[in-house]
Formats: sequence, C-alpha cells, structure tokens
Amino acid sequence: MAQQKVDSPTKTDTLVIGAGIIGAAIAEHLAADGREVLLLDRHAPGQGCSGGNAGHFATDVVLPLANPDTLLGLPKMLLDPLGPLSLRWSYLPRMLPWLTRFALAALPANAKASAEALRSLNRESIVSYDRLLTRTGLQHLMTKRGAITLYQTVKGQAKHASTVQLLRNYGVNVEALDTQQLLDLEPALTADISGGLFFPDTAHTVDPLALVTQLVNAFVANGGRFEQADVEQIQQQDNNAVLVKTSQGDYLAKIIVIATGAWSKPLMAMLRHKVPLDTERGYHLTLPNPEAALTRPTTAFERSFVMTPLSAGLRLAGTVELAGLDAPENPSRADILYQHAQTLLPGLNREGATRWMGCRPSLPDSLPVIGPSPNSDAVFFAFGHQHLGLTQAAITAEIMGELIRGSDGPGTNASHGASTSHINLSPFRVDRF
Repeated sequence: MAQQKVDSPTKTDTLVIGAGIIGAAIAEHLAADGREVLLLDRHAPGQGCSGGNAGHFATDVVLPLANPDTLLGLPKMLLDPLGPLSLRWSYLPRMLPWLTRFALAALPANAKASAEALRSLNRESIVSYDRLLTRTGLQHLMTKRGAITLYQTVKGQAKHASTVQLLRNYGVNVEALDTQQLLDLEPALTADISGGLFFPDTAHTVDPLALVTQLVNAFVANGGRFEQADVEQIQQQDNNAVLVKTSQGDYLAKIIVIATGAWSKPLMAMLRHKVPLDTERGYHLTLPNPEAALTRPTTAFERSFVMTPLSAGLRLAGTVELAGLDAPENPSRADILYQHAQTLLPGLNREGATRWMGCRPSLPDSLPVIGPSPNSDAVFFAFGHQHLGLTQAAITAEIMGELIRGSDGPGTNASHGASTSHINLSPFRVDRF
C-alpha cells in the first residue's frame, strides 16, 4: 500500500536524491560514515544510464569532449549516418546556448583546465572503488584487465598520435601494441587491424546494473533507507534544514544531496540555481550470445564505440544523440553499433540482441558539478558526470563524505569553503557558469 502524505514531515539527517551509481555510492559512503541516510528516487535503483552504460571504469578518459579536435570534426560527424554523433535538428534552437558554451569550453586553455580537473578525479577512481567494493563485499563486480583501443588503419593511428602523447603528458599509462600483440590479448578480433593501445590501469564491471542494486542493498543492510517517490518541491527552511515534498510524503532533512543526473535541472531551479545542463542520449546494443568473446573493453578508434564483455553478453555502446530528454528513441542509433562491431569481430551473432537508450547528464565544459550550494549550508550537488559517471562515482562519494563531514564541525560554513576536500573542487563549482 502506498504511503499517505502526512502533515508533519518525516525527519532525517541526510537525504540523497537519485539512486543511480553516483547517488548509490554517496548514500552508501555516508551511511558507512555513521549518518542516518534516506536515498530517494522515482524509479528503482540503477534504471537510468547507470544500468545501461558500457561498464567501463574509463580512467584513461581525461580529455574533455569539449576540445578543439571535437569542434573541427563536428561537420564530418554530423554528416556521417554511421557516425558517433547525431543531432535532431528540431532540437537545435533549444541546444544553441549549450553549444555556444561548449565551443567556448573547447578553446585550448579552457580544454586544458578541464583535462586537469578530470585527471584529478580519474587518478583516484580505481583506488576509491577498491575501498568501496571491499567495504561492501562487491569486489567481484570490478574486473581489472585493462582496456584496449584498436586502429583499423595506419592513417587513424597517425591521426591519434598527438592525442596519445597528450594522454601520457597527463599521466595516463598507455602501452603501444602491434597487431599480433592485440590478437594475443583478444584472439576474437579480426586480423585486419593496424595495432592499438593498451590501458593497464582501467577496469570494467561485468554487470553495471547489479553494481548499483547491490550497492543499494549493502546500504540498506547497513541501516540506510531507500524510498521510491517523485520529488515535487524542495524548500529551504529558516532553521537551515530542507523540506523535500514528494509523491509519497514529506521529509525534513539537515542535509540533502542532489544526484539526479540529467534530471537535475528542475530540482536546481527549486534551489535558485540555473545550470546549463542538457543530455547526450546514449544507445547500446547487448548481444546475449555473441559467439565472439572479448575479455576487456575494446574501443574502435575510427568508429568511436566500445565493446564490453558483460555477464549478460557483449555490450556495444558509445553513440551520442543530441535531442533532449523527451524525444522518442531512434532504434537505428543502436543498430548502427552492430554494423560497426561485425567488421571487427568475425562471426558476431546478433540473435536475441536488446536495444537501450539513456540520457547522460552533460554540462558544456565536460565537468560535473560536485560541491556545496553557495545558497545553503544544507545543500550539496553531485551531477553532470557525462560519460564518466560510473568511473567517478566512488571518488565523488568520498569527496561528498569529506564535505558533509566538514560541514558538521564547529563554526564551519560549507557554502563559504570551510568544508574541505583533498581534491581541488573549484573547477566543479555550481556557480562557475
């Protein structure tokens, strides 16, 4: 029976809104830190991008999508029906302000600053997950076999050389492989490739959805609570607590964390924040019986997509569609992925394939919002992780724990920077735009 609304709100210490991988990791971390935590979502845990992502802890992805190369390549990508980027032209007028900010963020100095900020999160991603998964007994959900990027042409390899050097400059561990070395690692690949790269410090999960749901189970087993409800209103109270009105009841919290991904914008408006948040709609195709086995995430450079072995089969992912939150799915964007994959994996079987579409939360500078609200000591944000929500969830949770723990101290003021993190959070401020 649905819980009925009551006049007096239910009091809780900490309320985390959003039960994707970011919110689940934050809720678990705060509960493990001894806080009373309520996790709230309108859907079951992991039903958005967290359950449908490529499963890749992509610590090597430190270069923002907003960069000069992306800008120069946009016309070709948009004109290629098999390309990694699609734009629904009816959405262009609404997207123009975001695209303008994206172009500014792609200027060399700005792109460099974004890369340094991404690297500050990614370099601690795996060790943060080690702590999280060890604490919850979920180590089996992270597989450390590294990842591969392959080239189909010598031209593609040469084109990528300067980017590879840039990755090394940012401290990413990259090993060059010839064709035979690639085939030794992944024998199912076609021999018609021109070498590639190995990233030994990355990892993947064999079940992205189970990672979220089992994190939430561990959180609940440790005394946390999960409720499924729509958030209808958020109101700051005079005593610096926050009233959250939902479809299933009202809650009064000392601390709230907004971790609702691509759906964060209306909640931010309730808190008097305006953010240029939009979505990059991603598609995947999962092949339950691929008959062509890989053992680690494998990215095709020229085709800009990734193939990841999961317990459910082989997942093909990586396309971007700019069309907003509400447009209907375009199944051809998922089907394109099979066309790409069959050129790389001879004998690939599509029988029983399932399509999926999800909305990645995307800010124009390719950085998330992580940190306190300048309007309230009781409000914190963790959204906008774009393609790196899975990768950065555990380190984001640890940062949030540091900030909220600091806000509890005598005389601290989170919104004025007294809450501290060991990572410089200036690039992730909500008011940077």
